[in-house]
Amino acid sequence: MGLFDKLKDMFSGTADLYAKEGAPALTPAQQRGLALGAVYAVEGVLPINALTVEADARTAAKPLAAGWDVRGADDVERTYEFLLTQGHRGYYAIAMPKVEELYSGRLSRRDAKGAAEQHAAQARQEATARGLDPERAVAFYQGWSASAQVGGHGELADPLPPSIAAWDAARVVHVSRLAVDAGFVTPERAWAAIEEAVVMSRPAYASWEQFGDGFLAGRAFWSAGNRTPLDQDLPDFKRAVRRLLDTESSPWRTLAY
Repeated sequence: MGLFDKLKDMFSGTADLYAKEGAPALTPAQQRGLALGAVYAVEGVLPINALTVEADARTAAKPLAAGWDVRGADDVERTYEFLLTQGHRGYYAIAMPKVEELYSGRLSRRDAKGAAEQHAAQARQEATARGLDPERAVAFYQGWSASAQVGGHGELADPLPPSIAAWDAARVVHVSRLAVDAGFVTPERAWAAIEEAVVMSRPAYASWEQFGDGFLAGRAFWSAGNRTPLDQDLPDFKRAVRRLLDTESSPWRTLAY
């Protein structure tokens, strides 16, 4: 490939993804598991073929403490349990259909106000039945509604994905990268958690494209739940998804879903 072709690929987003030289060979199951977190790898220029962020233990521990309140092995286990059994997908399942109804155009302004109050009450009830935090469910519903109102869903698939299991699964992989580098868990424990993430998320989608849509919706949903209805970083993740779908060396191209 000539210089012009390489530059063309760089600007079109189809240049080869970053792969770590000399990385240990992955089993087919590990390849599939690592592919769940590929959006983070591409967006953050992390190795697409290795379970690492290529950081020393102290550096890897910092984002775990700041973003996840993870400071050791027990905290990693708590985080795995949260992501694999609850995550944000349960809250999304409660909030998404209600917000879709609210902005469907079928309700008058007066009816929409009444529906919003009813939805909040329903969100509490459904969250309690699912073993989720009812107040957090209401906060996610209100945040997702605010996001829809200001155009925060504009970068997402239409119709919205029915599940954001991809978002929770990708975070299992990303936390694992950091936790292994920080020395909080062994690679064997991390791979076991990632395998559980495959089992959890795979039935929710029929293709890597759908998986990517689910990740992006999850990212936007998380942002809205944190009172940021417009996620300024979402376009970066959307470009990462596009690269994974378009680049020939991408695991999303080399591995059948």
